[in-house]
Amino acid sequence: MSGLHVDTTPFLPAAGKKGGSLHETAAACFVEEERPPTPEHIRRFRKSYMKQPGKRTQHWGLENDPPPRPSEFTYGTPGMKSRGVDGLMGSHAEPTSMQAYQQMRAETIYETSKKEQLGKTLNRHYEWPKQIVQDEEFRFGVKGSKEKVTAIEVILPSDAPSLNVTEEQKEMYKLSHYAYEPGEQKSRKYNWQKAGIDPVTHVFGAVAEIDYKDGVAKAINPDLEYESKVQPTEFMPKSVADFKKVRQDELGKVKNLGLGRHPVPPDYTYGISYKRADDWGAKECIQGNYTEEEQLPDPDLGRSLRRGCAPDEVLVSERTFGVPNVRNDIKPPKFQSVADSKNYGNEPGAKALLYPQPYATRGVYEEDFLKKYPKGELCDIAISAGFCDTMDEFDRLYSVACISSGASEDEMITLDSIRRAMYAISLE
Repeated sequence: MSGLHVDTTPFLPAAGKKGGSLHETAAACFVEEERPPTPEHIRRFRKSYMKQPGKRTQHWGLENDPPPRPSEFTYGTPGMKSRGVDGLMGSHAEPTSMQAYQQMRAETIYETSKKEQLGKTLNRHYEWPKQIVQDEEFRFGVKGSKEKVTAIEVILPSDAPSLNVTEEQKEMYKLSHYAYEPGEQKSRKYNWQKAGIDPVTHVFGAVAEIDYKDGVAKAINPDLEYESKVQPTEFMPKSVADFKKVRQDELGKVKNLGLGRHPVPPDYTYGISYKRADDWGAKECIQGNYTEEEQLPDPDLGRSLRRGCAPDEVLVSERTFGVPNVRNDIKPPKFQSVADSKNYGNEPGAKALLYPQPYATRGVYEEDFLKKYPKGELCDIAISAGFCDTMDEFDRLYSVACISSGASEDEMITLDSIRRAMYAISLE
């Protein structure tokens, strides 16, 4: 019929879940049922039971064991209730003459009781002048004034010479040390009057036509665009909402193709797990997991397995067949061809790959600096590299290099000697 929804797939089960009771309400769905307590025979295995506040933590295997000591057991030795603090610290009452004499005799064994007597200064047996000994009112130091002087005035007086800085000196410190006062604005000595600008009231920049604020916050949270800070509810036809539900992708969900929910559990994951018992991981790939027998070389390595092609005394001997990878047995060519893939032992090793030479990327190696060149070739290299500009400069450089290397000017020298000569000339 026109205007009614027609089920085009009646053979598929209906979506959703049927309720068990006809009297279920929304309020009943928000009422949480109390969780059942943990059974007694399982409680001692749970961490929430072992770490309760005020409860001593012990192993779950000792939970049902009888305690080794009674509950009223207390560590330590009980004290005597008759002895209070006064008895332990000593009585504050005035001692008798006999008690004072006994205390004095007991302390005479200490050296400090003779030198540092209680209530007296330390006697260092100084020979003081007569005016000091005879005058009982004598005091060391200068008598202070009766006015109250703070500690900061004593340490750093306000009239100290170091604080008397003139304005000219302050300007010099601002220029050399940027010693501005706290909160002082930096002055660049601009002539504002010439430009017709009042720096107190003038504002630089252009004024926006639209006073739009909190742009980043509104971009992150579009609800801030509205006065109520909440996006108003929009009403739309149900057909439009159903169309969006089918056509648009929902976050964290597969696309709704109108075929209903696949009969799989909620935690089901598609695909094959990459973890296998016999698969290697990154650790095995780096360190290896071979047995000692697998790491040994093959017993027939370098030997012929075909009987009859060679004498038996050759097959059972220690002779190794084949050609070595590094051809140290032959002389390398003077100019190696690109098509020649042989390794003559002159190729760089792993150290050169890990720690390349400074000029290796340009095809210049350390051997090139130690190789001897004639004077004309060294002149071309020095001028091209910018070591010198004229022939006279090179002649001086070449003479210093010959003297430092102990060679005559007719002999060939190395490029390293030229570099050392340049360094020696720069120190002059």
